[in-house]
Amino acid sequence: MRYLVLIMALVLATSCGHDSEDSAEGAVLNIYVYPADDPMVTRGDAGHVNAYAQENAIKSLKIWVFKHGNAANTDLPLHYLSPSEPVLQGSRAQLFQIALTDEQVEAITGDGNQVDVYVLTNAESIGLDGLNGTSTRTAVRDAVIGTGYFGVTSLTTDISTNGLPMSGCGENISVRGTLPVLSLPVVKLTRCVSKLRIVLAQNKESGAEFSILGVTLNGNQFPETENVFNRTTNPYSISGSYMPDEIHFSLPDAIAKNDRITDLVYESQQVQDYEDIVDAFVERGDVTQMGPYYFRESDKRLRGTISYRVVDEENNVTENTVNFSMSDIAGNYNFSRNHTWLVYAYYLGGEELQLSLAYIRSWSEEDREPGIYNW
Repeated sequence: MRYLVLIMALVLATSCGHDSEDSAEGAVLNIYVYPADDPMVTRGDAGHVNAYAQENAIKSLKIWVFKHGNAANTDLPLHYLSPSEPVLQGSRAQLFQIALTDEQVEAITGDGNQVDVYVLTNAESIGLDGLNGTSTRTAVRDAVIGTGYFGVTSLTTDISTNGLPMSGCGENISVRGTLPVLSLPVVKLTRCVSKLRIVLAQNKESGAEFSILGVTLNGNQFPETENVFNRTTNPYSISGSYMPDEIHFSLPDAIAKNDRITDLVYESQQVQDYEDIVDAFVERGDVTQMGPYYFRESDKRLRGTISYRVVDEENNVTENTVNFSMSDIAGNYNFSRNHTWLVYAYYLGGEELQLSLAYIRSWSEEDREPGIYNW
């Protein structure tokens, strides 16, 4: 993840959030939070596609500001903000303005004015609603998504009323501006999970009976835990142990038929154009979609199998298994957060099931506002 510092010279008259009346002659700290619509990603990025509305929903928002360099185990936040109306929308950064006390001003100005900032949305979706203004820096920075959330024991297909978890952080960040208005660079949120779409179809003109017997992801691919925050010193650190069990997906009752089956084969076109085609086929019922499934990030190159049966017009039965795997991506990470992996399995005829795989960045709505960057 690239860290770029933006010097803000914006002074906004309106306040989006105050929770301290003991202010130092009107001193305020501006924190700009960017929605997760166009994150900077440096791994396996083949372009971005539109997010679904529910994937963008912000149900709750927590912001912590810590003095950098203090003892992390006992360090309480200089400020904690959890606005009652956590609105983030569009492609522009949202301003949250914090009233500062004399003590807080002294802590973040002059020499050693560095701070650590952590932002988390929809904490309830990963069981972290207990993190609050009494949480130490260690508790916040080391928060993890546990086994029971977006994992392999309980597949997530429907986004709950708590939304999807998103996070952003910056450590050892300099406070900018002059009193009474101080500012931090923009905090860019990224969704903490990725998703898998499995799309199935069969040739309408084929006289054979085709059915799926099983779809499985191999075991030992998803870590037992995953860090919530992409910390500067240890980006997306995950546990050293993996969930051993295979993932067996529930199968659809029937596989849709259509006569434009090859139109869904990914041919390196613009990824939004490709997603539009797939979505249109799904909406018309011309393909059968399993998912999307939401998972924790993995540093593994995910692999799986699809088992199927073909009964031809002479009642000859063929059962077979085809393996599928992600394209190898340079670096230590493969199933990166905020990405989509789409597996298209289609039966044209004969005995073989065909596969088309696409690994793309997803969940973006608009181009990023010029001049504002992730840190």
